[in-house]
Amino acid sequence: MVYGARKFYEMAVNLALSVKLNDPDRPITLLFKNGDSSPDDLAIYFDRCLPIPNADTYPGATIKLGVYEPSPYDENFYVDADCLIMKRDMDRHWSKYGVQDFAISGDKKTSGTAFGCDVLEMMSAADVDYMIDANCGIVFFRKGEHAEKVFVDARTYMADRDPALIELRPRRGDGVSDQPYFSAAMAKSKIEPISYTANEGTIMATTWRAKDIEFDISSNQSRLKKPIGFRVLNRFWAKGWVQHETSIAHFIELKPQSLYQSQSDWLRDHFNVPRFQFD
Repeated sequence: MVYGARKFYEMAVNLALSVKLNDPDRPITLLFKNGDSSPDDLAIYFDRCLPIPNADTYPGATIKLGVYEPSPYDENFYVDADCLIMKRDMDRHWSKYGVQDFAISGDKKTSGTAFGCDVLEMMSAADVDYMIDANCGIVFFRKGEHAEKVFVDARTYMADRDPALIELRPRRGDGVSDQPYFSAAMAKSKIEPISYTANEGTIMATTWRAKDIEFDISSNQSRLKKPIGFRVLNRFWAKGWVQHETSIAHFIELKPQSLYQSQSDWLRDHFNVPRFQFD
């Protein structure tokens, strides 16, 4: 799902190419704002290009709350456009997620912080027993009443605009985040998050606060080290590091940019697609 500058559509092309490389039997749909139109020269890389109805009613990244209705598929993985499928093992994730009608990976929390918000305040605002600390760069849903309820509840929480559930992202330029709303809606429906062990190989890891990043889509190499927690302000002085093998690399803010660019160049050369410079 993309909107805005040309580079975001080019990122979606890279994601589509990585799907064609490592999960080639899956159809791919590009969703875009209903006031926009996908560039004609890029539409060929997708099976369908469809508008998101009422997209302008969603501030910032909460536009993700509108992907349920336009999706043409019974079973879906929504994936952020700044991701790349690095490994050819997505079948195991489809199976793992497919045991429930809506799924996001993460951890249940009843204290501390999540998304930069106080968990107890979030629980009180949402009237739930826990929150789920998750990165919603990947969302699985199966069309039906259970998944639809999660989207409806998430949009209701967004419309209520309770400050306890508002995660602001001024650094990333996309305003309000969808993550607290999905988290609250999952908790309201008593949905458990999907979990992975470090040696199992997770579905997605972000480059945010990671180190020793070793990504090479040409050889299915995809590992990095992530902190297990921080001692100061939940962002400084890591308590330790765990190495992850990840099927999907999530390049937050397209960083490290040189690494993302090299993966983009390889993918586009491999599929004979014109290169694009991400500056």
